[in-house]
Amino acid sequence: MRRPSIATRAYWFQRVGKGVAVAASTGAALVSIISALFSYGVLGKSESHQSLGNLGAAWVRLKPAVDTASAIGDTIHFAATVADKNGSILVGARPTWTTGDATIATVGADGAVVARGPGSTTVTVVVGTLVETSRIVVRQKVAGVVVSSSAGDTAAAVLEGSPLQLRARALDARGHIVAQAGAAWHIDDSSVAVLDSAGVLVGRSAGRSVVSARIDGKSGYLPISVVMTAANLDLVAGSGQRALAGRALAQPVVVRATNRRGEAAPNKMVTFRAADGAGRVQPDTARTDADGRARATWTLADYPGRQSLVVTVENLDSALTVVAESEPVAANTRLVATVDSMRAPAGTSLPDSVSIRVTDSTGRALGDVPVVWTTLDGGEVDVVDARTDSTGLSRVRWTLAGKVGVQRLRAQVGSIASARIAPVVITARALPGGPADVVIVSGDRQSAAAGSALKKPIVVRVLDSLGNGVGNVPIVLSPSLGSVPDTIPRTDSTGSASIRWTMGRSATTHSLAVHVEGIRKLLKVSAVSTPASPANLSFEDAPAEKAPKTRAKRLYALVTDVYGNPVPDAPVTFASKSGSVTPARAVTDAKGRVLVRWLPGATAEEQTLVGQVRASDVKGSYVTQVARRAVTKD
Repeated sequence: MRRPSIATRAYWFQRVGKGVAVAASTGAALVSIISALFSYGVLGKSESHQSLGNLGAAWVRLKPAVDTASAIGDTIHFAATVADKNGSILVGARPTWTTGDATIATVGADGAVVARGPGSTTVTVVVGTLVETSRIVVRQKVAGVVVSSSAGDTAAAVLEGSPLQLRARALDARGHIVAQAGAAWHIDDSSVAVLDSAGVLVGRSAGRSVVSARIDGKSGYLPISVVMTAANLDLVAGSGQRALAGRALAQPVVVRATNRRGEAAPNKMVTFRAADGAGRVQPDTARTDADGRARATWTLADYPGRQSLVVTVENLDSALTVVAESEPVAANTRLVATVDSMRAPAGTSLPDSVSIRVTDSTGRALGDVPVVWTTLDGGEVDVVDARTDSTGLSRVRWTLAGKVGVQRLRAQVGSIASARIAPVVITARALPGGPADVVIVSGDRQSAAAGSALKKPIVVRVLDSLGNGVGNVPIVLSPSLGSVPDTIPRTDSTGSASIRWTMGRSATTHSLAVHVEGIRKLLKVSAVSTPASPANLSFEDAPAEKAPKTRAKRLYALVTDVYGNPVPDAPVTFASKSGSVTPARAVTDAKGRVLVRWLPGATAEEQTLVGQVRASDVKGSYVTQVARRAVTKD
């Protein structure tokens, strides 16, 4: 084989050397490229990015040094600048971000810090061994206020007189609550409700208003309404009624609900309930009308005695109890006296009580049945049991009149005339003795307004035949009009009795007959009942004048008291929106009247004449319809 020449070998050695140099240069370039790709995160994992990208970092700067977020959820961008020892920025650096308290703020890989809660914490960036910190302050700023009830309602209703706790929440710009923010409270209309500094709302009167709360210059509003409640429930009609057992009462039971100011409480639910099975009521619930009234019909149970109806109204804890008397039925009631043929000195009490027993036709005792005891020949009864007990017994103490002879005591059950039960009459013999005279000590010839009591009591005294006062003597009082608390009072130890006399409804002379059994002398005390204060004003037509017919009306204005008595000398004024009235001012005559001449206006409409008793709210009106005049054509 032929060996190449020296020149040939030299040529190939030169070519190989150039190839090696090119290969070495290319390898170095590849290393640089791969390193850059690692630095920019094109190749490799994140750990290798950080380690390779952060190589050569000599210092790091973090901006801003401190910043403030005004709302939870706000984002603040922090920037980290990384450079080598020559001050050149390392674009491929991969810093690590952290915060000191994640409940205050968190940070993302791009340096975006998000506010999570109020407070202050650090923001830290780490590049290799380099650490730089800044600070973020989360200080919420009030951007709005939300006012609500404690239950979270954004429209509140409260009952009259009841409290309601309100709350005000301050919110930042992103709707997060700003803690520890005190509110200044205000209500637009304090006549509807009152509001204290703690946000407690108390209803005053029915109506609507707006509550506002101001925090750090921002205000929130809450519409509120105060709902009228019933503070009182009164019985208007239907009390003190009686009917046969098992029958309906003649009148409905009417109640009226009022608020704290005494005004009508309309649209309130009223419940009627017969207590202990005391019959049935229809309806058992009803809503009050515009005047606060509700009514129901009550049918009694089929047993005699007192029966109760319990009436309640919503939002009021107390109940109203209506009592009615269930009268025994004659066909099923029996009365038997337990004693007879007794005796005692005249004017003294019998040593033992007197009693009757009430049963039904089968002999079963009837309890709680009222028994009316009446002395037929004078004397007095002191009721021990006004109603029968569980054994059907009713007892009284009987004091005989001050005369000798047989005296009778009647026991009556049931007061309905159509079903009256035959009474029981018990007799006793009075021994000789008794009062001899009765005189008036004081109180005669007084006067008082109708329906009012005399200022001074009437004092009478019972004397024996020697002029000494006789005690414990029954005196029978018989007023022609009016009433006395007790129609058979007893004399005291001095023989005197003090009588309070209330005038009747008629403005006239009253008389009170005073009688003592055993004394033939009859005393009569007189008193004058005068008209009460004006309570009503009415108009009535007066006789027409004997003159050509005119549109003018002659009227009598009549002023009466609450009982219908004419009130004289009452100052009255008259007015009409159209037309003329004469006189405009007057004083009632002895018959309580004023003659008025009223000329209505010419306008065809309903016209009203109004009269009023001066210095009072007593008013009356007279209404007339003025007809349209006919138009005639020529």
